Amino acid sequence: MDVEKELREALGALLAERCDAGRVAALADGPDDWDRDLWAALSAMGLPGLAVPAEYGGEGMGFALAAAAQEELGRGLAPVPSVSTVAVQAALLAVGDPAGAARWLPRLASGEVAAGRTAQGWVAADGVRAARTPVGWTLTGSVPVVADAAAAGLLLVAAGDGAGPALFLVDATAENVRIDRLDALDPTRPLAAVHLEAAPAEPLSDSDGFAEVLGATERAALVMLAADAVGVAARALDMAVEYAAARRQFGRAIGSFQAISHRCADMFVSVESARALVAAAAAALDEPSGDTAVAVDLAAACALEAAVTVTGGCVQVHGGMGFTWEHPAHRYLRRAKAAESLVALPDRLRERAATTLVTTALELP
Repeated sequence: MDVEKELREALGALLAERCDAGRVAALADGPDDWDRDLWAALSAMGLPGLAVPAEYGGEGMGFALAAAAQEELGRGLAPVPSVSTVAVQAALLAVGDPAGAARWLPRLASGEVAAGRTAQGWVAADGVRAARTPVGWTLTGSVPVVADAAAAGLLLVAAGDGAGPALFLVDATAENVRIDRLDALDPTRPLAAVHLEAAPAEPLSDSDGFAEVLGATERAALVMLAADAVGVAARALDMAVEYAAARRQFGRAIGSFQAISHRCADMFVSVESARALVAAAAAALDEPSGDTAVAVDLAAACALEAAVTVTGGCVQVHGGMGFTWEHPAHRYLRRAKAAESLVALPDRLRERAATTLVTTALELP
Protein backbone atom coordinates (compact mmCIF):
# COMPACT_ATOMS: atom_id res chain seq x y z
CA MET A 1 0.00 0.00 0.00
CA ASP A 2 1.14 3.57 -0.61
CA VAL A 3 1.36 4.54 3.06
CA GLU A 4 3.56 1.55 3.85
CA LYS A 5 5.79 2.21 0.86
CA GLU A 6 6.22 5.85 1.81
CA LEU A 7 6.98 4.93 5.42
CA ARG A 8 9.59 2.36 4.39
CA GLU A 9 11.25 4.85 2.05
CA ALA A 10 11.31 7.58 4.68
CA LEU A 11 12.73 5.23 7.30
CA GLY A 12 15.25 3.85 4.85
CA ALA A 13 16.52 7.34 4.05
CA LEU A 14 16.73 8.29 7.74
CA LEU A 15 18.53 5.09 8.71
CA ALA A 16 20.97 5.40 5.82
CA GLU A 17 21.90 8.83 7.13
CA ARG A 18 21.76 8.25 10.89
CA CYS A 19 22.36 4.52 11.35
CA ASP A 20 25.09 3.32 9.01
CA ALA A 21 27.37 0.39 9.86
CA GLY A 22 30.05 2.64 11.33
CA ARG A 23 27.64 4.41 13.67
CA VAL A 24 26.09 1.14 14.82
CA ALA A 25 29.53 -0.33 15.51
CA ALA A 26 30.66 2.75 17.44
CA LEU A 27 27.56 2.73 19.62
CA ALA A 28 27.50 -1.04 20.14
CA ASP A 29 31.14 -1.10 21.23
CA GLY A 30 30.91 2.11 23.25
CA PRO A 31 29.48 3.12 26.62
CA ASP A 32 25.99 4.14 25.42
CA ASP A 33 23.04 1.78 25.72
CA TRP A 34 21.01 3.11 22.80
CA ASP A 35 20.90 5.89 20.20
CA ARG A 36 18.96 8.75 21.79
CA ASP A 37 19.37 11.05 18.79
CA LEU A 38 17.99 8.45 16.40
CA TRP A 39 15.06 7.76 18.71
CA ALA A 40 14.30 11.49 18.86
CA ALA A 41 14.26 11.61 15.06
CA LEU A 42 11.99 8.56 14.88
CA SER A 43 9.69 10.11 17.48
CA ALA A 44 9.46 13.27 15.39
CA MET A 45 8.26 11.06 12.52
CA GLY A 46 5.56 9.59 14.77
CA LEU A 47 6.98 6.07 14.72
CA PRO A 48 6.48 5.25 18.46
CA GLY A 49 2.77 6.01 18.11
CA LEU A 50 1.98 4.06 14.94
CA ALA A 51 -0.04 1.38 16.77
CA VAL A 52 -1.60 3.78 19.31
CA PRO A 53 -5.17 4.92 18.52
CA ALA A 54 -5.55 8.57 17.55
CA GLU A 55 -7.72 9.31 20.61
CA TYR A 56 -4.68 8.53 22.78
CA GLY A 57 -2.23 10.69 20.88
CA GLY A 58 -1.01 8.12 18.37
CA GLU A 59 -1.17 7.74 14.62
CA GLY A 60 -3.86 5.04 14.72
CA MET A 61 -2.27 3.06 11.89
CA GLY A 62 -2.34 -0.36 13.54
CA PHE A 63 0.15 -3.15 14.07
CA ALA A 64 0.51 -3.94 10.37
CA LEU A 65 2.24 -0.63 9.68
CA ALA A 66 4.17 -0.76 12.95
CA ALA A 67 5.53 -4.17 11.94
CA ALA A 68 6.57 -2.83 8.52
CA ALA A 69 8.43 0.00 10.25
CA GLN A 70 10.10 -2.44 12.64
CA GLU A 71 11.33 -4.50 9.70
CA GLU A 72 13.16 -1.44 8.41
CA LEU A 73 14.65 -0.81 11.85
CA GLY A 74 15.85 -4.41 11.94
CA ARG A 75 17.40 -4.03 8.51
CA GLY A 76 19.46 -1.14 9.86
CA LEU A 77 20.21 -2.77 13.25
CA ALA A 78 18.74 0.38 14.77
CA PRO A 79 19.73 0.51 18.48
CA VAL A 80 16.38 1.85 19.69
CA PRO A 81 13.81 0.38 22.13
CA SER A 82 10.84 0.23 19.76
CA VAL A 83 9.86 -3.40 20.37
CA SER A 84 9.52 -2.96 24.14
CA THR A 85 7.60 0.28 23.80
CA VAL A 86 5.00 -1.17 21.43
CA ALA A 87 4.52 -4.18 23.71
CA VAL A 88 3.79 -1.97 26.74
CA GLN A 89 1.40 0.08 24.62
CA ALA A 90 -0.45 -3.14 23.81
CA ALA A 91 -0.70 -3.91 27.53
CA LEU A 92 -2.21 -0.50 28.28
CA LEU A 93 -4.78 -0.96 25.51
CA ALA A 94 -5.62 -4.51 26.63
CA VAL A 95 -6.31 -3.44 30.22
CA GLY A 96 -9.45 -1.69 29.02
CA ASP A 97 -9.13 1.33 31.30
CA PRO A 98 -9.76 4.49 29.22
CA ALA A 99 -8.53 6.78 31.99
CA GLY A 100 -5.24 4.91 32.38
CA ALA A 101 -4.75 4.71 28.63
CA ALA A 102 -5.40 8.45 28.31
CA ARG A 103 -2.79 9.12 30.98
CA TRP A 104 0.04 6.92 29.76
CA LEU A 105 -0.35 6.25 26.03
CA PRO A 106 0.20 9.86 24.84
CA ARG A 107 3.54 9.83 26.67
CA LEU A 108 4.60 6.58 25.00
CA ALA A 109 3.34 7.70 21.60
CA SER A 110 5.47 10.84 21.83
CA GLY A 111 8.67 8.91 22.47
CA GLU A 112 8.88 8.01 26.15
CA VAL A 113 10.30 4.50 26.45
CA ALA A 114 8.70 1.66 28.40
CA ALA A 115 10.03 -1.85 29.00
CA GLY A 116 8.97 -5.04 30.72
CA ARG A 117 10.13 -7.99 28.66
CA THR A 118 12.21 -10.63 30.44
CA ALA A 119 14.30 -13.53 29.21
CA GLN A 120 11.37 -15.85 29.97
CA GLY A 121 8.90 -13.79 27.97
CA TRP A 122 5.93 -11.90 29.37
CA VAL A 123 5.39 -13.71 32.65
CA ALA A 124 5.00 -12.77 36.29
CA ALA A 125 8.29 -11.98 38.02
CA ASP A 126 8.78 -14.60 40.76
CA GLY A 127 11.23 -12.41 42.62
CA VAL A 128 8.98 -9.34 42.95
CA ARG A 129 6.22 -8.89 45.52
CA ALA A 130 3.62 -6.15 45.75
CA ALA A 131 2.55 -4.58 49.05
CA ARG A 132 -0.36 -2.30 49.85
CA THR A 133 0.53 0.77 51.93
CA PRO A 134 -1.61 3.61 53.30
CA VAL A 135 -0.56 5.75 50.32
CA GLY A 136 -0.64 3.14 47.57
CA TRP A 137 1.25 0.14 46.22
CA THR A 138 4.98 -0.62 46.37
CA LEU A 139 7.07 -3.33 44.69
CA THR A 140 10.11 -5.04 46.16
CA GLY A 141 12.38 -7.56 44.48
CA SER A 142 14.53 -8.11 41.40
CA VAL A 143 14.04 -9.11 37.78
CA PRO A 144 17.34 -10.53 36.48
CA VAL A 145 16.92 -9.78 32.77
CA VAL A 146 14.86 -7.02 31.13
CA ALA A 147 15.52 -5.85 27.58
CA ASP A 148 15.70 -2.09 26.97
CA ALA A 149 15.37 -1.32 30.70
CA ALA A 150 18.30 1.10 30.59
CA ALA A 151 16.38 3.25 28.11
CA ALA A 152 13.02 3.06 29.86
CA GLY A 153 11.20 5.79 31.69
CA LEU A 154 8.44 3.35 32.63
CA LEU A 155 8.60 -0.28 33.67
CA LEU A 156 5.69 -2.71 33.28
CA VAL A 157 5.97 -5.24 36.10
CA ALA A 158 3.92 -8.39 36.58
CA ALA A 159 4.07 -9.34 40.25
CA GLY A 160 2.10 -11.13 42.96
CA ASP A 161 -0.14 -8.96 45.14
CA GLY A 162 -1.23 -11.60 47.65
CA ALA A 163 -4.44 -12.47 45.82
CA GLY A 164 -2.65 -13.46 42.62
CA PRO A 165 -0.53 -11.89 39.89
CA ALA A 166 -1.23 -8.32 38.85
CA LEU A 167 0.25 -5.68 36.55
CA PHE A 168 1.91 -2.50 37.75
CA LEU A 169 3.63 0.51 36.21
CA VAL A 170 6.79 1.80 37.89
CA ASP A 171 8.73 5.00 37.28
CA ALA A 172 12.14 3.73 36.17
CA THR A 173 13.82 6.97 37.26
CA ALA A 174 12.67 6.75 40.91
CA GLU A 175 15.37 6.50 43.57
CA ASN A 176 13.90 3.19 44.75
CA VAL A 177 14.68 1.65 41.36
CA ARG A 178 18.16 0.48 40.36
CA ILE A 179 18.96 -0.67 36.83
CA ASP A 180 22.25 -2.53 36.27
CA ARG A 181 23.41 -3.05 32.71
CA LEU A 182 24.32 -6.61 31.72
CA ASP A 183 26.68 -7.94 29.09
CA ALA A 184 24.59 -8.96 26.09
CA LEU A 185 25.23 -11.01 22.97
CA ASP A 186 23.58 -8.21 20.98
CA PRO A 187 24.72 -4.78 22.20
CA THR A 188 22.18 -3.05 19.91
CA ARG A 189 19.44 -4.39 22.21
CA PRO A 190 20.89 -3.99 25.72
CA LEU A 191 19.82 -6.06 28.70
CA ALA A 192 19.68 -5.00 32.33
CA ALA A 193 18.78 -6.28 35.77
CA VAL A 194 16.08 -4.30 37.58
CA HIS A 195 16.06 -4.01 41.38
CA LEU A 196 13.05 -2.56 43.23
CA GLU A 197 13.10 -1.57 46.88
CA ALA A 198 9.65 -0.49 48.00
CA ALA A 199 9.29 1.30 44.66
CA PRO A 200 6.00 3.19 44.25
CA ALA A 201 3.80 1.43 41.69
CA GLU A 202 0.52 2.12 39.97
CA PRO A 203 -1.75 -0.93 39.48
CA LEU A 204 -3.00 -1.53 35.94
CA SER A 205 -4.96 -4.76 36.28
CA ASP A 206 -5.67 -7.30 38.99
CA SER A 207 -5.51 -11.06 38.73
CA ASP A 208 -8.93 -11.26 37.02
CA GLY A 209 -7.66 -9.79 33.74
CA PHE A 210 -4.01 -10.72 34.14
CA ALA A 211 -3.78 -13.59 31.65
CA GLU A 212 -5.64 -11.75 28.90
CA VAL A 213 -3.53 -8.61 29.22
CA LEU A 214 -0.23 -10.47 29.28
CA GLY A 215 -1.35 -12.57 26.32
CA ALA A 216 -2.06 -9.44 24.27
CA THR A 217 1.25 -7.95 25.36
CA GLU A 218 3.23 -11.02 24.41
CA ARG A 219 1.56 -11.27 21.01
CA ALA A 220 2.48 -7.66 20.23
CA ALA A 221 6.05 -8.25 21.40
CA LEU A 222 6.38 -11.40 19.30
CA VAL A 223 5.08 -9.75 16.13
CA MET A 224 7.42 -6.78 16.53
CA LEU A 225 10.39 -9.00 17.35
CA ALA A 226 9.56 -11.20 14.35
CA ALA A 227 9.30 -8.17 12.06
CA ASP A 228 12.69 -7.01 13.29
CA ALA A 229 14.07 -10.48 12.56
CA VAL A 230 12.75 -10.31 8.99
CA GLY A 231 14.58 -7.02 8.49
CA VAL A 232 17.78 -8.51 9.91
CA ALA A 233 17.50 -11.52 7.61
CA ALA A 234 16.66 -9.39 4.56
CA ARG A 235 19.74 -7.21 4.99
CA ALA A 236 21.96 -10.24 5.57
CA LEU A 237 20.60 -11.77 2.36
CA ASP A 238 21.34 -8.56 0.45
CA MET A 239 24.92 -8.52 1.74
CA ALA A 240 25.44 -12.16 0.79
CA VAL A 241 24.07 -11.71 -2.74
CA GLU A 242 26.08 -8.54 -3.32
CA TYR A 243 29.28 -10.25 -2.21
CA ALA A 244 28.55 -13.38 -4.25
CA ALA A 245 28.15 -11.24 -7.36
CA ALA A 246 31.32 -9.22 -6.77
CA ARG A 247 33.76 -11.81 -5.38
CA ARG A 248 35.57 -13.79 -8.06
CA GLN A 249 37.37 -17.12 -7.84
CA PHE A 250 38.88 -19.09 -10.72
CA GLY A 251 37.86 -16.29 -13.06
CA ARG A 252 34.17 -16.46 -12.12
CA ALA A 253 31.85 -14.77 -9.65
CA ILE A 254 31.40 -17.12 -6.70
CA GLY A 255 27.65 -16.69 -7.07
CA SER A 256 27.83 -18.84 -10.18
CA PHE A 257 28.94 -21.84 -8.12
CA GLN A 258 26.05 -24.11 -7.15
CA ALA A 259 27.05 -24.27 -3.49
CA ILE A 260 26.72 -20.49 -3.21
CA SER A 261 23.75 -19.94 -5.54
CA HIS A 262 21.68 -22.67 -3.91
CA ARG A 263 22.43 -21.30 -0.44
CA CYS A 264 21.40 -17.81 -1.49
CA ALA A 265 18.21 -19.16 -3.07
CA ASP A 266 17.31 -20.99 0.13
CA MET A 267 18.01 -17.82 2.12
CA PHE A 268 15.69 -15.85 -0.18
CA VAL A 269 12.86 -18.37 0.31
CA SER A 270 13.31 -18.19 4.09
CA VAL A 271 13.12 -14.39 4.12
CA GLU A 272 10.06 -14.16 1.89
CA SER A 273 8.21 -16.90 3.74
CA ALA A 274 8.87 -15.23 7.08
CA ARG A 275 7.87 -11.80 5.75
CA ALA A 276 4.51 -13.14 4.53
CA LEU A 277 3.75 -14.88 7.82
CA VAL A 278 4.68 -11.84 9.90
CA ALA A 279 2.51 -9.58 7.74
CA ALA A 280 -0.42 -11.97 8.25
CA ALA A 281 0.18 -12.10 12.01
CA ALA A 282 0.33 -8.31 12.27
CA ALA A 283 -2.92 -8.04 10.35
CA ALA A 284 -4.44 -10.59 12.73
CA LEU A 285 -3.53 -8.35 15.67
CA ASP A 286 -5.44 -5.52 14.04
CA GLU A 287 -8.47 -7.76 13.51
CA PRO A 288 -8.29 -10.41 16.27
CA SER A 289 -9.95 -13.78 15.91
CA GLY A 290 -9.72 -17.18 17.52
CA ASP A 291 -6.70 -18.01 15.36
CA THR A 292 -4.66 -14.90 16.19
CA ALA A 293 -2.50 -16.49 18.88
CA VAL A 294 -1.59 -19.41 16.62
CA ALA A 295 -0.80 -17.10 13.70
CA VAL A 296 1.50 -15.01 15.89
CA ASP A 297 3.32 -17.99 17.38
CA LEU A 298 3.95 -19.62 14.00
CA ALA A 299 5.03 -16.37 12.36
CA ALA A 300 7.44 -15.58 15.17
CA ALA A 301 8.88 -19.09 15.12
CA CYS A 302 9.45 -18.90 11.37
CA ALA A 303 10.95 -15.40 11.41
CA LEU A 304 13.27 -15.92 14.38
CA GLU A 305 14.55 -19.20 12.95
CA ALA A 306 14.94 -17.71 9.47
CA ALA A 307 16.99 -14.81 10.84
CA VAL A 308 19.48 -17.18 12.47
CA THR A 309 19.73 -19.36 9.36
CA VAL A 310 20.11 -16.46 6.92
CA THR A 311 22.61 -14.46 8.98
CA GLY A 312 24.66 -17.61 9.48
CA GLY A 313 24.53 -18.19 5.73
CA CYS A 314 25.68 -14.61 5.14
CA VAL A 315 28.78 -15.26 7.24
CA GLN A 316 29.47 -18.47 5.31
CA VAL A 317 29.08 -16.82 1.89
CA HIS A 318 31.61 -14.17 2.88
CA GLY A 319 34.10 -16.86 3.85
CA GLY A 320 37.01 -15.77 6.01
CA MET A 321 36.02 -12.12 5.71
CA GLY A 322 32.65 -12.86 7.27
CA PHE A 323 34.30 -14.02 10.47
CA THR A 324 36.27 -10.84 11.01
CA TRP A 325 35.29 -8.31 13.68
CA GLU A 326 35.42 -5.47 11.15
CA HIS A 327 32.75 -6.90 8.86
CA PRO A 328 29.13 -6.20 9.94
CA ALA A 329 27.92 -9.77 9.25
CA HIS A 330 28.56 -10.84 12.85
CA ARG A 331 26.36 -8.03 14.20
CA TYR A 332 23.38 -9.34 12.23
CA LEU A 333 24.05 -12.89 13.41
CA ARG A 334 24.28 -11.71 17.02
CA ARG A 335 21.02 -9.77 16.76
CA ALA A 336 19.30 -12.82 15.28
CA LYS A 337 20.61 -15.21 17.94
CA ALA A 338 19.75 -12.83 20.77
CA ALA A 339 16.22 -12.28 19.45
CA GLU A 340 15.67 -16.01 19.12
CA SER A 341 16.19 -16.52 22.86
CA LEU A 342 14.68 -13.25 24.11
CA VAL A 343 11.01 -14.20 24.46
CA ALA A 344 10.60 -17.81 23.37
CA LEU A 345 12.58 -20.27 21.28
CA PRO A 346 10.97 -21.25 17.94
CA ASP A 347 10.40 -24.87 19.01
CA ARG A 348 8.48 -23.72 22.09
CA LEU A 349 6.35 -21.39 19.99
CA ARG A 350 5.50 -24.19 17.55
CA GLU A 351 4.70 -26.53 20.42
CA ARG A 352 2.38 -23.94 21.95
CA ALA A 353 0.65 -23.36 18.60
CA ALA A 354 0.19 -27.10 18.11
CA THR A 355 -1.20 -27.48 21.65
CA THR A 356 -3.68 -24.67 21.01
CA LEU A 357 -4.84 -26.24 17.75
CA VAL A 358 -5.26 -29.70 19.27
CA THR A 359 -7.08 -28.32 22.32
CA THR A 360 -9.41 -26.33 20.09
CA ALA A 361 -10.12 -29.34 17.92
CA LEU A 362 -10.95 -31.50 20.95
CA GLU A 363 -13.38 -28.87 22.22
CA LEU A 364 -15.37 -28.85 19.00
CA PRO A 365 -18.76 -30.58 19.21
